[in-house]
Amino acid sequence: MRDTLFFPLAALVAGAFIVTALQPFVERPPTGPVSCGNCENKEDKTIAGPELHRFLPGNYDGIAIASPPEGGPPVMRITRLADQIYEDPRSGPHIVLAEDLEYAFESSEIEIQIEARSVTDFGATQFEADYFAKAEGESGWWPFNLTRDFQTYSFKFNAPPRGDTEGYDYLGIRPVAPDKRRVMEVRSVRIHTVGPKTAPPVNPG
Repeated sequence: MRDTLFFPLAALVAGAFIVTALQPFVERPPTGPVSCGNCENKEDKTIAGPELHRFLPGNYDGIAIASPPEGGPPVMRITRLADQIYEDPRSGPHIVLAEDLEYAFESSEIEIQIEARSVTDFGATQFEADYFAKAEGESGWWPFNLTRDFQTYSFKFNAPPRGDTEGYDYLGIRPVAPDKRRVMEVRSVRIHTVGPKTAPPVNPG
């Protein structure tokens, strides 16, 4: 084959491979911190459906997005082994809240609602959730009892002011695994304010 034909044809084939690999027309799941985006109320955010892809596994490969057998929107399945011991919610499955939500929730009482259930095989009977804003502003791990049906579990937390440091807020969710491994499913997470913002302290200086 002549060079005048070979090189253009090779470039065309290479371009086709690149386009196929990138799959520009395939809808990709969302990733990165959760943001309000164009929502009307920044003080009320629900993470559900494809937004569950924004959850991060932390130090362990224990999350998967799956279609429930009864149909409906996708759910997040969390698996935890008994030897996966940690206190920092960022070490396990967690969601990161972007700056706009951090600003919306700071200095307010917020409510965290988690729609979750146990599963058939190695189902967890309990799970815990922890809202982490900063080292000195953390809810701690709240325990809840799971059932085989989806239920909404909630707790309240006084989100601290952001202060001078830049950072993110985090919400960690983990099944309690007393032995072997335990599994749970999460269908949605809602975080919203339930009270007015408190005035920042007055600096006499």
